[in-house]
Amino acid sequence: MDFFEAQDRARRTTWKLVALYAIAVILIIASVYLVALALFGYAGQAPPGASLADQLWQPELLTTVSIALVVIILIGTLFRVAQLRKGGSAVAEMLGGRKLEPSTRDPKERRLMNVVEEMSIASGITVPDVYVLDNEENINAFAAGFGTNDAAIGVTRGTLDKLNRDELQGVIAHEFSHIFNGDMRLNIRLIGILNGILLLHLMGMILMRTAAFSRIGGRGGGRGGGAQATLALMLFGVALLIIGYIGMLFGRMIQAAISRQREYLADAAAVQYTRNPDGIAGALRKIGQTKEGGKINDGHSMEMSHLFFASSFHSALDRLFATHPPIEKRIRAIDPAYDQEDQKKKARLKKRLEKDRIAGMEAAADRAKGAGSAAGAGGIGQAMGGIGESHPALRPEVILAAIGTVGGDQIDRAGKLLENIPVKLKEAAREPFEAEALVVALLLSGREPAAETVPDWFQDRAGQQLANAAQGFLQKLKQGDREWFLPLAELALPTLRQMSDEQYRTFRETIEQLIRDDESVSLFEFALEKMMVRQLDTAFSNEKEPRIRHHHFKTLGQELSILLSAMAHESESDSRDAWHAGLEPVRKLLPGDVSLLEPEECTPDKLDKALQEIAASANPVKKYVLSALVHCSTSDDRISIRERELLRAVSEAIDCPIPLGVL
Repeated sequence: MDFFEAQDRARRTTWKLVALYAIAVILIIASVYLVALALFGYAGQAPPGASLADQLWQPELLTTVSIALVVIILIGTLFRVAQLRKGGSAVAEMLGGRKLEPSTRDPKERRLMNVVEEMSIASGITVPDVYVLDNEENINAFAAGFGTNDAAIGVTRGTLDKLNRDELQGVIAHEFSHIFNGDMRLNIRLIGILNGILLLHLMGMILMRTAAFSRIGGRGGGRGGGAQATLALMLFGVALLIIGYIGMLFGRMIQAAISRQREYLADAAAVQYTRNPDGIAGALRKIGQTKEGGKINDGHSMEMSHLFFASSFHSALDRLFATHPPIEKRIRAIDPAYDQEDQKKKARLKKRLEKDRIAGMEAAADRAKGAGSAAGAGGIGQAMGGIGESHPALRPEVILAAIGTVGGDQIDRAGKLLENIPVKLKEAAREPFEAEALVVALLLSGREPAAETVPDWFQDRAGQQLANAAQGFLQKLKQGDREWFLPLAELALPTLRQMSDEQYRTFRETIEQLIRDDESVSLFEFALEKMMVRQLDTAFSNEKEPRIRHHHFKTLGQELSILLSAMAHESESDSRDAWHAGLEPVRKLLPGDVSLLEPEECTPDKLDKALQEIAASANPVKKYVLSALVHCSTSDDRISIRERELLRAVSEAIDCPIPLGVL
């Protein structure tokens, strides 16, 4: 599935959600209006002999009811949306989730973190925060957030305890599909909408209790109009309670309309990502074999049912308005051979799965042997995909098609890459204090030429302990592979998100000074800064993605010139040839002021400003920008390490993740 198309489709579906929301509100207003008309005697105020239509038409009452309900529903919606403004972590905490420490030593939690880290590095997105719902014993999981920068993945305790690694990987791949396809933003908005609609149910309960208290307290009760008013108020509360349930029905309809097909797509994507249908199918089977399925006991399970891997809430309406397709249908969509009733088919299936497993192990052994030979001949960089090596079959279409997705090959590479990184460095990325020192060492190692020691001013500013740690990591990185650098930074991001606001401000200032104190900014430093600052600024501020300001190239001539010129000058062949190769896919869309600039006109500051504008562009514009850059960088059938790092900086800045291994 095309990443840009999927993101746009999710945005278009938002309008469908708004339309369903509006219909639900209109129907609720009509219901409350008719109830008020009947209970408070407005129909009797019509002139004698008036038609039924005239009796029902009371503009003042309709206006009052409409304004009151719209205000109540909007308050409920806006309150929940504001409550979830932090993104995925807010959803996870609302469900009672416990945030996993990246350095966890628990074997099951470590396995989960390893799966999430592998898939994140393979897909090119930042490692999301990971939560465990310790009080939930059934198998389930969710992904939540407004985008890749604030995503969180949560799993139940039952998921950790009952699934093997392949099944867990299938479930996590399913949730990553929701991240890639833009489903999370839609899901959070849906939570807000449901809260607004269901607020009427709460209002009905308040009115009933108020009326009951009034009768018990003797205020206006017992006789005359006071008793009638109290009774009318109580009946109105009952009506609101019932209409609140009708609102719940509307909510379930909206959830079902938005969620069902997306679950099939996410299941299919999980199979594509992992190349292992048995993983996700096995998880679904285990859910189907339990009486409660994926039930979540938390009080928010109904309003958040559409977030989960399997339905978290069950009612009599499931057959009509279930948020998820039946488990059996999902398994059959993945594996048509599945039949819950036919034991013979199940036996044949088990035999075939075992045969496939043995064949897969043999194939994995062959791949490992081949990778070992490659590493022996050309080092880890060649085994991992050949950074800086010639790629005769490298095609821009392949790279562009891989954006916002992940394949089994990429996951294998990510796993092997993580295995090759020294344990000390990986552990450092997962410890708060050492993660800061590691990022400092990465920046100094990425200089051209690489720094040998930590600057004196850093020791004075950060303290002897942090400076010594950074110096130690600097020496380890000097002996290591450049391929480790960006993945280590990605592993460190969840740890760095644990800093306080004050710690982050100090850290950010230190990073900026480190990058600029040698009066030269390397492309690696630029790429790392874009990744760290973009991801961490999102975590430590209320600002999310920029508002779209550009829907075509006409307003981006200067920005495209800077970006494409910088890439052309990094080419190891003729820069003018690379420039023209980059223009080819966008030639018909170009404004008249696009031109090849001199290297000194493409400074990091100008690149940064250009990327800020391109980040505020519509998806089709981003797609064409990346197409131009990829064609430019592959014009000589190879991608140098500098070209790769610039592409990575651009992809991070405009939120279009490029998977490991396609560059």
